[in-house]
Amino acid sequence: MVDKSKIKVPKATPQDLTRLPIKMPKITIDHNKCTVPFWCKKCLQACPQLVFQCYCKHLEKLRESDPRQPGIYEVIAVRRDKCHVCNKCVEMCPENAITITLEEA
Repeated sequence: MVDKSKIKVPKATPQDLTRLPIKMPKITIDHNKCTVPFWCKKCLQACPQLVFQCYCKHLEKLRESDPRQPGIYEVIAVRRDKCHVCNKCVEMCPENAITITLEEA
């Protein structure tokens, strides 16, 4: 029979679940420069990881929104965790509205 007092059981240390274990890039889009993203769509087409999404800010009932009108659509980075910081979107943006920086985890 094994003496139970001599068996060492490792203690589990709690993990900080408020912080992510990976470094995620910080993607900022200057909406003052990028006024008609649905008309341009170069960042959406250039990104191989499909990080960006274009959405309509101003919806009106029974009226179609014009993609050429400034300020109706906006681009947001919905999948920041998929970004590999290849900077293709930064290079393709004709307005230089996108910046990507790495922030600490």
